[in-house]
Amino acid sequence: MSKPDDKTAETIKKQFNALEEIETLNGIVCPTSSSSRIFVAKEIKPLPIHRQARGYLKTTAKLVGKDMERTLFTLPTFESDINPYKETFTKNTAITGNLLISYWQNKRDENGIYTISNLSALAETLGVTPQELKLYLVYLGGYQYPIIKHGIDPKGRKILSIYSDKLFYIKFNILYKDGETKDSFTDDERIGTGILNFIKNRDIASVEISPSQSIQEDLKTHSKGLGNVLVDDRFVAFSLGLSDLAYKIFCYSGSNRPTYKISFDKLVSGKHLNLEKQVYGVYSEAGKRLRAGQGKTRILTRITEALRELKDKGHLTKWAYDEQVDDFSWTYSSEIFKHKELLPHIKAGATEGTDETGQ
Repeated sequence: MSKPDDKTAETIKKQFNALEEIETLNGIVCPTSSSSRIFVAKEIKPLPIHRQARGYLKTTAKLVGKDMERTLFTLPTFESDINPYKETFTKNTAITGNLLISYWQNKRDENGIYTISNLSALAETLGVTPQELKLYLVYLGGYQYPIIKHGIDPKGRKILSIYSDKLFYIKFNILYKDGETKDSFTDDERIGTGILNFIKNRDIASVEISPSQSIQEDLKTHSKGLGNVLVDDRFVAFSLGLSDLAYKIFCYSGSNRPTYKISFDKLVSGKHLNLEKQVYGVYSEAGKRLRAGQGKTRILTRITEALRELKDKGHLTKWAYDEQVDDFSWTYSSEIFKHKELLPHIKAGATEGTDETGQ
């Protein structure tokens, strides 16, 4: 496995240890607490690393893509044959979420809320317009996904619990225009695509943001969920410079161990990169083909191009595709992701959670 040089390893080791100290120093509140304001001692410089939730990384790896299906996000009313969940969102929407997770850890208030008071400044960080940023925030706040948990009910019976949650809870505080009153608005005009057009063309006083409880749990030092991985603060800038598929693989690889192996079929499956429909097409329940796929050869070529891009830009130290067994393998560097396996002398508690293997 590729290791960083001694100087780099020592620098990052100090950052990890300093992070541990910040969480334990008397009078300094742990930055992963969801209910406390952060106070950083003046003598401790801000660390150039932060946490990204593995669960969110896996979600973005799966969902980023072109939106080709009708959902409740594109319709003002419910129709029984329409998917109630949004199955894709853009790379910039996903990266906005990465940035919000970073800022929330360092800038949230005592109620666990991070407030954006200057949309233009945040938009500039992402290289987009304030209008585009508003749309990304609407989609992040509106995205819902089903959660399935197994448990035992009060009578001791095994049960399957299914419910929906959001990635982020986002509230827009919108300024009234001259002459407007409460009676100027009707709620029924603000559903479906109407809310997008409405918010896009309004002046925003502030936006209040809080990640879902599952993301907050993942960001804790000793998480009971998928956990988190420490990343360089260049994470967002690096992500913005990637192609869509390279970004998906970047997030997916970072959510797992540095050295990883996975078959082509598993990698493109709905659980991972979610490229099955692009490979094989879309079929009805009766087996009738509704839309042709691009074929394995074309998608295989795109994946290898994305892996080559990630190696050229320093994320991967090596990668390979074994045609005989139809497997991909790669090893990523410590350039962006500061995984504990790349830095074995750093305290393991700095990044806790469940590592997975694709084998």
